Amino acid sequence: MLLTAPPPLPSRRDVLVAVGYGGVIWMIATGLLVTAGTALVPDAGAWSGVPVIIVFSLLALGVAMVGYLLFRKRRDDSLMLRLLFGTTISATGLLLDAIVYGAAAGQYPTLSGNQQGPVAFFLVLAYGLLLIAPHLCPQRAPDAR
Repeated sequence: MLLTAPPPLPSRRDVLVAVGYGGVIWMIATGLLVTAGTALVPDAGAWSGVPVIIVFSLLALGVAMVGYLLFRKRRDDSLMLRLLFGTTISATGLLLDAIVYGAAAGQYPTLSGNQQGPVAFFLVLAYGLLLIAPHLCPQRAPDAR
């Protein structure tokens, strides 16, 4: 029987790189929300905007999946690495959004009061998708770098 060594544990550098990915993903999403949010985010109760929010959330999922595929290029793919990446990018975005909400008196900037509920729906959906994004990527063998 051939024994294989377990994948190496993620390093502090891996965590910091994942924080960087989380910051970039957050900047992309926040940039779109701040610049085009008034046109993209529906008013509360408008079902016509729900598909837009879902598409925007799936876009965040796709960006996170691409981010994970790039992140793992120089690392062995493992459950721990996937968990580290998903939780780190989500935590980074959540912390940055907390700063935005704190600085903007509890409302997402540039959006009307009627758009605050739908943007909260988007944020919860998108952060949930960011958590699972790495787990949706195809698995890679340890020596396939």
